[in-house]
Amino acid sequence: MPAQIQIINHRQFAWLIASLLSGGGLISIQHELIRLGRIDAWLTYLFPGLYALLIGFVLTQLARRFPQKHLFEITTIVFGRWIGTCANLLILVHLWMVLMRDLRAFGKFIGTILLPNTPQEILVLLFVLLLAFYGRTSVEVVGRVNDLFFPFFFVLLLSMPFLLSNELDTQLIRPALTVKPVEYFYANVLGIGWFGDILFVGAFLHTIWSSKQIRSAFRHGTLIATFLLTLSLLLQVLVLGPVIPGHMVYPNYSLVQHIHITDFLDRVDLFILSIWYPITACKDILLYLAMLTGIASLLKERDYTSINSPVSLFLLLTTLLAFDSAAEVFSFGNYSSPVIILGYQPLLLAALLLFMRKYPVRELRLDQAQSGTPSPGKQQEQPAQGRSDATTSSRFISRIECIRHSTWITAGNVLLLLSACLVFLGIWLGMTYAVVGTLSGIGYAICLVGAVVTSHMEMRAAKKFVVRHSSQT
Repeated sequence: MPAQIQIINHRQFAWLIASLLSGGGLISIQHELIRLGRIDAWLTYLFPGLYALLIGFVLTQLARRFPQKHLFEITTIVFGRWIGTCANLLILVHLWMVLMRDLRAFGKFIGTILLPNTPQEILVLLFVLLLAFYGRTSVEVVGRVNDLFFPFFFVLLLSMPFLLSNELDTQLIRPALTVKPVEYFYANVLGIGWFGDILFVGAFLHTIWSSKQIRSAFRHGTLIATFLLTLSLLLQVLVLGPVIPGHMVYPNYSLVQHIHITDFLDRVDLFILSIWYPITACKDILLYLAMLTGIASLLKERDYTSINSPVSLFLLLTTLLAFDSAAEVFSFGNYSSPVIILGYQPLLLAALLLFMRKYPVRELRLDQAQSGTPSPGKQQEQPAQGRSDATTSSRFISRIECIRHSTWITAGNVLLLLSACLVFLGIWLGMTYAVVGTLSGIGYAICLVGAVVTSHMEMRAAKKFVVRHSSQT
């Protein structure tokens, strides 16, 4: 593959990350977060979001040193053949368990809400057939499908406060930040069990040429998902209260059922499910393609179409045999996932950061991109004065774009740090001074929205920088 050809762009990559983190988290864990965090449950995505950003940082550093390589290939290079293979097998086993969890959870949801008379085996079989169909394609196809539905999904969740405006009660979230620190910590740990799935996106690092775009996409996708899930939890508490959703199996679906547009349009939930379903499907297809990529890397291949059928059959059989009831599915997804993730991911990430330092950065350095040096052929065609003017102008524009990109990154980091400080301040003083907790909660919401905006501007600045660098080289 040529060095400057990419399969998906940074926007598609960011939206796939957002779908990965927000698709399944809307139905499986939010009742547990409300049970622990109660009126402050909507603030419990702080640590999971920061943890996902940390994983994105590590994967970006790997992409800088190993361009056109995905995570499984990089792990083998960094750790060697035997240790790298063991690390890849560990990631694949975790990925396999995540897919089993999602398939059974999705089957239980559809069987409970839409098709109660359909056997669970049939629902899982149909979804596995969908995975097998997309297993013959590439992440480019999934990215384009996700491009069609994610904007509708995003706008739909943004419109939920207006659709539920007659059901909102702000008294239900007051006083803010009065949860016990231990319970707040436990709720954040549960969220890490779902946000840790972002590691599997490393299987597609080779699909984007520039590591700057990879970093911006990780930040933007993670912050979008954090914002959407936070908004969903906030609406559940505002409409259903801090107690009732904790005893519901699918509180988010119950929230949707409260939407009534006039007196005759009261089944809006069917329309919303028609948009949510493709997002969840893209999430699981992405994980399935990551699993195929990892297995193919063990065979030192990148073409995984030949193993698509046996892997899908193995996934179907193990999924049907893994769980006996819905309680086991939810217990495994909500309580076992954090243990599995925190049991190996921090150690793996720390080892990758440590051992990758002996490999130099292979992409073009920032100072070289700023120099704006034209190619030798173009130097011979232009006069000396014209060449000097063009070089000076290109260097000046590149420096401005670099400053803009760095400014948006800094602004986003400051907002994230400020949001964390506000939460800690509110937990510390919220029980004594209610106004401090309320202002801290409002400040957290403002900082989160600002971080999403800055990540979007960072993506735009990264695109302009990469496009100018490509035209210069």
